[in-house]
Amino acid sequence: MNRGEIWALPDGRNVLIISLTGFQEAYGALLAIVLHDSGRYPDTAMSVVIGDPIPCTAVAVNITQLQVTRFDGAKLLGSVDTPAMARVDQALRAVLDL
Repeated sequence: MNRGEIWALPDGRNVLIISLTGFQEAYGALLAIVLHDSGRYPDTAMSVVIGDPIPCTAVAVNITQLQVTRFDGAKLLGSVDTPAMARVDQALRAVLDL
């Protein structure tokens, strides 16, 4: 599991991995943003509309820690492109006041 990947979890949620690649190997968990259906939230300083690999919106306040076991049976949908991930990083900095 790598930073910038979108996964479909068995519970029906789609998540974007935001923790550093390899974090799950060291800690058995990772950080992710729970994604929302496209069109539900606008593109703002705290949210990012993503078109690929699936149309969705990442709202930076929706950060969650997930144990790696939550990914048993999950499906990798693809990776977010570099410009979209840079916007996600910017939204995370705004929300976390970094």
